[in-house]
Amino acid sequence: MITLLDFIKKEFLQLKRDRRMLPLIFLAPVLQLIIVGYAITFDIKNINVVVCDLNRSEESKNYIESIRSSGYFKFIEFIVNQEEVDYYLDKSLARIAIIIPKDFSSDLQKGTSAEIQIIVDGSDAYSANVSLSYISGITFNFNKNILIKYMNNYGKIFSFVRIEPETRIWFNPELKSSNYFIPGIIGLLLTIVTLLLTSMAIVKEKEYGTMEQLIVTPIRKVELIIGKLIPFTIIGFVEVLIVLAAAFIFFDLQLKGSLLLLLLSCVPFLFSTLGLGMFVSTISRTQQQAMMISVFLIMLPFIYLSGFTFPVENMPEIIQFASNFIPLKYFLIVLRSLFLKGVGLSEIWDEILIMLIIGITIFSMSVLFFRKQLEG
Repeated sequence: MITLLDFIKKEFLQLKRDRRMLPLIFLAPVLQLIIVGYAITFDIKNINVVVCDLNRSEESKNYIESIRSSGYFKFIEFIVNQEEVDYYLDKSLARIAIIIPKDFSSDLQKGTSAEIQIIVDGSDAYSANVSLSYISGITFNFNKNILIKYMNNYGKIFSFVRIEPETRIWFNPELKSSNYFIPGIIGLLLTIVTLLLTSMAIVKEKEYGTMEQLIVTPIRKVELIIGKLIPFTIIGFVEVLIVLAAAFIFFDLQLKGSLLLLLLSCVPFLFSTLGLGMFVSTISRTQQQAMMISVFLIMLPFIYLSGFTFPVENMPEIIQFASNFIPLKYFLIVLRSLFLKGVGLSEIWDEILIMLIIGITIFSMSVLFFRKQLEG
């Protein structure tokens, strides 16, 4: 029994000496709790809406106001040209477009039904279904108020006086969740493979004592860094091709955009994941440390705050601001736009540029830290 107690005491002392593990053990769970508690919600709100009101009557304004006052929708733009709807939906600036025709108010005044067009971005099937249910409920209440108004004015019910939304679902007409999540899995796998393999492989060299042997060899520092990173870059691209093939074969998923553009967009994203892997390796002494830092402080926040599962627009503003620095957020937009919308470079160049800026910054800083460690 005494031997067992001494052994337990030894384990605690060994843990105490490893000062880099203590924050991971006690602070990482608190950080995860804060992120999950504040950022993650299945409630759908702040749905971006663009409105094209060609009628501009009191009735159309009242209907728009009924949607705005519900608290679920966020009106980002009022446009006058119906062709502009494509831009807002293709760029993922809006999830819903409401088009009110010119004869909207005149149809209501005639005692007939008035049609409006509701175009929904169906990429995220769950959000699209919830958004449509919100619109249906609001329209039902608005129609009820119209019937009451006509009853009071004319003393009888005009059963045909109502708004009839004509709903069109773009990009994912079948509202299949797999069409939305599988492109995201490509980004997630690329993150896991490049981040974990890079950090673990370099730390393993330090743990086994072979890093010192590499440093004293004739190989230059730059060649050592490139030699470490290129294999994981190749593995990352192979993983992407494997997942693409599996998605085509097993899930009948179609890539509507350019395969070449998809592969090229992986390059700026790889700068950030490889750079983060190198940074983790510089601050870790053991593979266990590298694993915990990668998982708890990088990968889980990436998953939570990138829009992989939970819409970013539903999160608090401070969390939304923090998500702007997560490269996976922009990579997911690129992937889902290429798969579901078939967009070209002109629609996603800004996301690619942001990824490139973030990636080069992270990669450059990590290379500097790593080189200093090699020289020290």
